[in-house]
Amino acid sequence: MYLSRVKLDTDLRSTKSALANPQQMHAIVAGCFDGAEERQRPIWRIDTLQQATYLLVASAASPDFANLITQLTSNGEIEVIIKDYDGFLSSIKDGDGLRFRLCANPVHSVKQECGQSDRGKLFGHITVGHQKSWLEQRSLKSGFELSTFDVVSRGERRFRRGDQTVTLTVATYEGLLTVSDADLLRQTLTSGIGRAKAYGCGLMTVARL
Repeated sequence: MYLSRVKLDTDLRSTKSALANPQQMHAIVAGCFDGAEERQRPIWRIDTLQQATYLLVASAASPDFANLITQLTSNGEIEVIIKDYDGFLSSIKDGDGLRFRLCANPVHSVKQECGQSDRGKLFGHITVGHQKSWLEQRSLKSGFELSTFDVVSRGERRFRRGDQTVTLTVATYEGLLTVSDADLLRQTLTSGIGRAKAYGCGLMTVARL
């Protein structure tokens, strides 16, 4: 596994366009891998840290960012980090305390009238309380117990996908966790949490305290 980070130039028109449209950013990220590698479903998210904007990608194969760099970065300020993720993942043990960050698509299913699908229709959680409960309900199944955490940003992303307008509810979480099942957590870190992973949701990253 690899964990990569690219600093984006938000002054570029192409970058602004990609950041406003997760479908477009998904296509750009997919283009960093050949066909076989892309099918392994890299997951990604956008981070803003100290007024800089970064693309993070977790992937089974090492990405080729050449085209992405051409489209979304300035030639004079290229900042790309590609790290082998396996060593860090293997060091995670039950009981470890870690700091985490997660951008997710917290949703719930509402059953419709008779004749509709039994799966119900998905709606985004829009309050902080419901968004926090959504993560709490998934924590143990994802290999960790939450210590302290909060929703640090939230909102909606609207974009076109073919003839449809897609609306995603997005929440970014930060806080502290304790590893309850290291194997499950490793799977979570490489596969993501929740839905809309193709559109910049689901990638959790952790760091030592």
